[in-house]
Amino acid sequence: MMSQPAMALLKQLAAEGVSLWLAAGNADLMPGALDRPAAATLLHGAVATDADPDTARRTCDTLWDTYLASEGRHGRVSLPLDPRVAHDAQAMVVEARSVHAEVGRPNLLVRIPATQAGLIAMEECVSLGIGVDADLVFSVERYDQVIGAYLNGLEQALTAGRPLDGITSVASVPVGVLDAEVNARLSALPSRSGPAVRAQDTAAVALARQIYRLREERLNGEWWRVLRAAGALPPGLLWTSVSPRHISALVGTNTAHAASLEVLESAATQVELHGDTLLNAHIEGHRALDILETLGIRMAEVADVLETVELNRLQHAWVLRS
Repeated sequence: MMSQPAMALLKQLAAEGVSLWLAAGNADLMPGALDRPAAATLLHGAVATDADPDTARRTCDTLWDTYLASEGRHGRVSLPLDPRVAHDAQAMVVEARSVHAEVGRPNLLVRIPATQAGLIAMEECVSLGIGVDADLVFSVERYDQVIGAYLNGLEQALTAGRPLDGITSVASVPVGVLDAEVNARLSALPSRSGPAVRAQDTAAVALARQIYRLREERLNGEWWRVLRAAGALPPGLLWTSVSPRHISALVGTNTAHAASLEVLESAATQVELHGDTLLNAHIEGHRALDILETLGIRMAEVADVLETVELNRLQHAWVLRS
């Protein structure tokens, strides 16, 4: 059962426009935390680690009232596609259509790795009215491509006469994975100076601030206003692989944390919220990324390495579960 401090933390996050998505395997999702009335009210989404349509359907149903009450902004469930086809756009679209039809719930998101092929698949899925979770976003440049795919897909859906208010999208940024990789590189520097020590645990927050700013800029254009007037929902940002520290460090409107109940309970006793940390914080983010580059941490290289490593990890885990 979720503790009172954990529920209090979720209420604080909600007041700041931040949702908590339960990240769990099938056994923990249904039956599990979402079955408990208090938790179901405060938990606004779920990230399934296993691709089981039956579990996804039941979880979608559990979050259905939340989905309706929020007009589609909350109550969504992310289900992974086979990561072994992450470089085959058409194979991903075929699987996404099949999974979407089998689950049969509008609050389902198909989780697609944000590879070059994945970007193509995302755009086509959105154009078909299928919600997407763009996974493995490790750079501002890749997020720019992800949000571009979402807007292009919405434009195509609008042209085809599809209602836009039922199409949702989030981008998943594995902040914990990013911090771990950058911290390891900083620790491996030949001479660990004061700046290198102070740069520990700064990469994810810096990148998140840059991504948050980019979303603001992209949604400030005239074409987005046209799409919004037609019912389009703003794309969400989902911080994944979070630690308790990330929950307090990444606070901004229309964002969410994907965490286990264990991480949430730890955060409830270890951290305090101090308001929004992302809005108008892009300059600090840019400065922190510049410091990392000065220290020899090439963030573009980090992003490329992590995309490959994480995709390999997902593929290996998929084979083991098959």
